[in-house]
Amino acid sequence: MYDLKDVIQKFKNGEFVIVFDSQNREDEADLILGAQFSTPDKISFVLNHAKGMFCVAIDKEIQRRLNLYVPYNTQNTCTFTVTVDHKNTKTGISAEERSITCKELANPNAAASDFKIPGHVSPVVAHEKGILARKGHTEAAVDLCRLSSLFPAAVMVEILDEKGDSHNKEYVKSLAKRFSIPVTTIEEIEKYILLNHPTVQKEAEAELPTQYGKFKIFAFKNYFSQKEHAVLINKTFNPSQTVNVRIHSSCKTGDIFHSLRCDCHQQLEFFLQFMSENKNCMLIYLDQEGRGIGFANKIKAYAYQEQGFDTYEANNILGFDDDLRDYFDALHILRFFGISKINLATSNPEKISFLQDCGIEILKRIPTPIVVNPYNRKYIHSKILKKKHEILIKGEDSFENF
Repeated sequence: MYDLKDVIQKFKNGEFVIVFDSQNREDEADLILGAQFSTPDKISFVLNHAKGMFCVAIDKEIQRRLNLYVPYNTQNTCTFTVTVDHKNTKTGISAEERSITCKELANPNAAASDFKIPGHVSPVVAHEKGILARKGHTEAAVDLCRLSSLFPAAVMVEILDEKGDSHNKEYVKSLAKRFSIPVTTIEEIEKYILLNHPTVQKEAEAELPTQYGKFKIFAFKNYFSQKEHAVLINKTFNPSQTVNVRIHSSCKTGDIFHSLRCDCHQQLEFFLQFMSENKNCMLIYLDQEGRGIGFANKIKAYAYQEQGFDTYEANNILGFDDDLRDYFDALHILRFFGISKINLATSNPEKISFLQDCGIEILKRIPTPIVVNPYNRKYIHSKILKKKHEILIKGEDSFENF
């Protein structure tokens, strides 16, 4: 697997790239080329070595300008428009003529009258918010164009092996090695965008008097997911110095109703009290209920936990990974305030490693003491054993004693 910066540079230079998608999705690989670099030789290579459906991924603006209508309902599927050939082609089927059509789709001065309908090239429209809204090859292709400062149109064809199988990863890898084609994944492109392009914006701020003292509250919104996050700071907040931070994922049952099934309310209450007694503190309250599976699914998971499954097993039974949360929004909130050095109140090693990998210096971990009860014992047990959480248990010398 290549570093994505190298992939972007090669794509920008007019080279092919191969993009895999998730095993949980199509589990296929596409050969992708910036459409503006289309030549007969390159299109011939695509036809000989990819062999899947011949498409050009385009953005919404190209579709509007060229008046490429969508002939059927495409909800939750690829948004294919009518097929096209450029007006200067004859049959439109040859590699040379398809290269003309592809290059003209990437011509900013092209007009609807320049194309014949139907044709031999299938334009497919990417979601306007790109790969962060829909994790498809179409969005990956257009986002690669944007990341490479190219016109947002890309030739995109599924790679099939000699038997027409689109799931032969070894064939794809051998093809990439044989022709020195860089390989990446939709997940890597998504991570690159999330790391390097802010996804949240500040919507509002106000004073917030609480039983723990007077804080200032900010509302941040992710303009892709539409999730809204709360940020609290205390009166002595100074982002140029080391900030005491807790990144807390929302928990309606724990934070609001004080459920005994988890330790969420205990952690939240501890840090609010900590903020009242210490200088330079920030609480980032993220909207990602139930480790990212949502409130309704969280309650379904509770029902499985009542049958003896732990919190991770319950999520797996529902078809989810152990933990769907991410901390990109928290990262961008820290960057918004110019924070680079923190003390982090957490027991979660994954949270620590994520922030450190993103350039946030964590000087020390602030332990959050937890009281164990009969309802949360297995929950805490599984976090320690399976995810290596470093939990400070009140009244217990060690995990083995409770």
